Amino acid sequence: MPDVMPGASLDSALSRSISMIRYDEHAEFELERRRIAKAWVEDAILHPDETETRAGRRSYLKRLPYRHVMLRVVTARNDPEYVITVYFDRTKPCG
Repeated sequence: MPDVMPGASLDSALSRSISMIRYDEHAEFELERRRIAKAWVEDAILHPDETETRAGRRSYLKRLPYRHVMLRVVTARNDPEYVITVYFDRTKPCG
């Protein structure tokens, strides 16, 4: 998690550090296999429609145009710049 200066928002702190996103080897494989753009991943992290936190992981969910399910970006809970995996979540229909 980036350091947030007093008076600064987490969103602005993430915006400054978003260029530092790191992708696990598995995440890189899934991006290519599923034809998911890194810009979509960054948008999901910066502007999620929903978030979920479980067992040391945080998920950022994003509705994308022309998709019937949400994009799920899974990161380390305390390191949103480290993407573990990414996929279209069939359990989360857009609506």
